Amino acid sequence: MADQNPIEKMTPGQILADASVAEFIKAMGLSIADAQKALDLNSLAQVGEYVEPRPGLGGKSLLQLGLSPPFYHYQHADLSVSMQLTMKVGEASAFGIGGKLDFGFGQGGPQAPANAREAQVTLKSLPASVTVDGTKTDAAGADVEAAAEDLAKKLGTPAGKFERAYVSAKRTKVPFKLEPDTAKNPIKTDTSVAFYAASEASLGVIRIVETPTNNTSEEFVLAAGKSTKVDAKANNLLYARAVASQINTLGGFKAKLLRDPVGSDLPVGGGTLGLALFDSGKSDLKQAAVEELTLVARALKANGATVDVVGFTDRVDTDPYNQKLGLDRANKVAEFLRDNGVAPGQIRKVESRGEASWKAQGAVDNVANQQFRRAEVLLADSNDLLVVVESAGTQLQTTPTPDKTSSGGGNGFIIVRHFTAVPVDGTAVKVGASETSVAISGTAASDGGTTLDANSPQAYAFNLARDVNAGSAAHGVRAVRKGGVVSFSDAKDAVIINLVTLSANDIALSAADGASVTKALDKIAAAPTASGDKPKVSVAVGLSVDYRTSRQFEQSINGNSSISARIVAVPAPVEFLDEIKTFLAQAKDAAPTPTP
Repeated sequence: MADQNPIEKMTPGQILADASVAEFIKAMGLSIADAQKALDLNSLAQVGEYVEPRPGLGGKSLLQLGLSPPFYHYQHADLSVSMQLTMKVGEASAFGIGGKLDFGFGQGGPQAPANAREAQVTLKSLPASVTVDGTKTDAAGADVEAAAEDLAKKLGTPAGKFERAYVSAKRTKVPFKLEPDTAKNPIKTDTSVAFYAASEASLGVIRIVETPTNNTSEEFVLAAGKSTKVDAKANNLLYARAVASQINTLGGFKAKLLRDPVGSDLPVGGGTLGLALFDSGKSDLKQAAVEELTLVARALKANGATVDVVGFTDRVDTDPYNQKLGLDRANKVAEFLRDNGVAPGQIRKVESRGEASWKAQGAVDNVANQQFRRAEVLLADSNDLLVVVESAGTQLQTTPTPDKTSSGGGNGFIIVRHFTAVPVDGTAVKVGASETSVAISGTAASDGGTTLDANSPQAYAFNLARDVNAGSAAHGVRAVRKGGVVSFSDAKDAVIINLVTLSANDIALSAADGASVTKALDKIAAAPTASGDKPKVSVAVGLSVDYRTSRQFEQSINGNSSISARIVAVPAPVEFLDEIKTFLAQAKDAAPTPTP
């Protein structure tokens, strides 16, 4: 039978009632009253000593000398009781993989414990497939890494049987050359080539450090016939929002205040030049992030500015896991910037803040939040609000105003970059030690149902990666595409799909063709015998579990109590003394006259 009053559903009043706080206070009050009664009886017991004639006092009693029995009373008595209750109840679909976990739930019969078990599937080539409990899933993707991501998505929940499925890849540098070596599009880095759009483009970054004085405005001139006056606002953030909004209403430009995402608070750090949002538990770049970071990388390459890259997570899963996931995300963004020509020396540091920034701001634990799952490109040593302006049909003029590109404080453009139209002049890429030549083609293509327009950076990159991978067995090079970037690595490098399950049953796992199971799931131990008909839940100490049908519950109660009482001596009541004197007088009159 289930508990009638589960602790996680109790109100604070019910908690205090169960703790018997009221009974405790009542008992202490009665104890003080009993102590007062004992003091009064003790005072009455001393009356005989005060009425006894004493030879040393000339035959007089203490009472006759004006002394009386002391009566002790509590002048005041303070009782304080404090209780500190901490309760956390969470329900989520994520699972932390920080260590071994034992989780079991039983009700009146034997149940196998749910143990966190891990497996690994390694992809080396395509085609490849994975079979789970007799159901075969084929890997689909333009390259091995894309296929691995696709498989992980299909094998993980809710579609698959694994609570967590994520990809890790190793990339070993390989030799490759761009033909001709004087080509300006694509650009070549140590590990990749990046194709740029052949059309003209421009980008500007507006720094906002203050709002104009009351009843005044500030004018931003972007191009001929494209200017806007922004009125003063209550604070810098509202003013920066107004600048971005009014530029967007001009048309011909796209403006974003990246440090102001919808649905989140501002993270701690410098001014944001670019950001990438991620899916839950993932660190692979989404298409929207690829497009945004491409232009940011191009501007950084031309400008030479120094940046920091910082990764964040939401508050699902454990702190250690989130710290690592945040670092993975930051590394993916930093790698993309370098692949797009940003010099390694321009990236000052790559770090993770995990969930710490959101936790410090009171974000709810175990709640997924898309805006928290991010990595930011931060202008080093800047805490200013930055509005990034991209051309969208209209180019920025040579010197937009206010111009702060050279020096000076205040609001204005601190970065302005113009990119002239540069057609793709690279004709081929020679890969591997054999210098096998693979032609560059801008033919329109389709990637997973997405049409890539002819002569677009994405089409050039897709065709090149596809053709390099087609000859991997001969030249030993593997290619991976992200947007308009193609990265090269050793064809023998493994791409690993990590799988984690909480299932209490054995799962049959196998792989075929270019995939293999390199770490099998542990077998389930024999089921325990039943012990009682009450529900039993056990969670290993030190681990939290976020599972689709499980609860994460944490409770602590600390109590303190203190009593302070002040006792003072007060004269006996006048009526009491009068009664004693009357009694003594009657006793004296009744006594016989002594014989001479």
